[in-house]
Amino acid sequence: MKRLIPFLMGILLLTSCASKRNYNKAQKFDEAGLYADAAALYYKSLKANTNNIDAKLGLQRTGQLVLEDKLETFQAQYNNGTIKSAVYAYKEAEKYHHQLSALGVKLMMPDEQKAYYNDVKDRYLDQLYQKASKALTLEEFVPAEATFRELLALDPNFKDAQSQWIIAKYEPIYRRALQNMETRLYRSAYTDLNTINKATKGYQNSVALQQKCLEEATVSIAVLPFTYTYRNDRHYTAPMKERVVNELSQLSSPFYTIISDEAIRSIPGWTQSKDPATTIKYAKQQAQYFEAKTILSARINSYHKQKGPQKKVEKRAYLKQTVEQINPDTKLKEQKIIYTKVRYYEYTRENKVSLSLSFDLDRVDKDEKAIADTYTGEQHDRVHFARFEGSHKQLVPGTWQHIDKDSEADQIYDSENATGKLHALFTARHEITSIDKLESQLLNTCAQHVSKSVSSYQPEN
Repeated sequence: MKRLIPFLMGILLLTSCASKRNYNKAQKFDEAGLYADAAALYYKSLKANTNNIDAKLGLQRTGQLVLEDKLETFQAQYNNGTIKSAVYAYKEAEKYHHQLSALGVKLMMPDEQKAYYNDVKDRYLDQLYQKASKALTLEEFVPAEATFRELLALDPNFKDAQSQWIIAKYEPIYRRALQNMETRLYRSAYTDLNTINKATKGYQNSVALQQKCLEEATVSIAVLPFTYTYRNDRHYTAPMKERVVNELSQLSSPFYTIISDEAIRSIPGWTQSKDPATTIKYAKQQAQYFEAKTILSARINSYHKQKGPQKKVEKRAYLKQTVEQINPDTKLKEQKIIYTKVRYYEYTRENKVSLSLSFDLDRVDKDEKAIADTYTGEQHDRVHFARFEGSHKQLVPGTWQHIDKDSEADQIYDSENATGKLHALFTARHEITSIDKLESQLLNTCAQHVSKSVSSYQPEN
């Protein structure tokens, strides 16, 4: 709250400054007789600070003059018989009146002008209605729709303009849907009918037609038990199939459904064959009993899990310390850096799961292989960290030959970059992602790939 108060005060100060700045500019235009420019700036000033009484009074006076100019323009158009221009001139004046009223500035709108407007508006609405109706009769849908739309913007309740606009707007889409249905382009027809039904809640028999298109365009899928290449991988077929079915069931498109295992097993003479080719052949033979348009079959080509052991490696480094010593020559205390040879240990471990899955989507009702695809992927995790019995923050990387004596081969790498990399190992993550979690992630990724591949198959029928 303490921070909020200064922030709000800052906002108020900024708006107050903007209001004052625009007011000062408005006064200069006002004094010069440029009341339209003055009114625009008085409006900005009052909008920035609605409590600016001076700006409100200035806008009351200059705004009335601007409004009168707009009404004079309307009157001139009315007198000239240009009814469309007159209608929109009055609408412009009315809009300005509402704009200032929103800020509490009440301008005068003469009742006489309102009566003239109602008269000219009625004449213009009749003109628009006749024009739009003629275009609709000639099946000129685009200009008819535009004209009815303009009419409704002026008067939403004029005669039967709303229902006529619906015809002008959606009849072309409806006809296109019918043409697509005739050529068995059911998905395209469904999209058009869905557009109509969302906007109109039903145009002619569009609701029933949309349902028919959905039934014709839906890809119903029977998922066979997954098979395997190597016997050791047979335990993974059931969970893999379960993930795939779950992903397919969540497709947002209305054009995909999954046939239950119970429905498949209810087919006369159905057997759970391990050979997909035989199963698909039988399904095509029994097409009259088979609810699915397609059969999804899959085979696990390979499945490997590698749970790596933790490896421990001894490493050599130096312990950096600053000590005080007496200089034998000056007899004064001096600070000196010494490096002590030490050992620490680095640990590594890696877990990995890999999978290769081939899958096919075959049409039952026609000789067509819709999809033939393979997913190959892996999930892995690796940890690399270090431990030291002491303060690792004092360690400096380096190499040495003997812990108890110096050698020309000894090296100390006391740089910020090298030391930073070493210290990072001591704060690195120790816990590795489990095989079970990696396996779950891999199965999900594979299932999503299959689902995406299936959804890319978008036949019209």
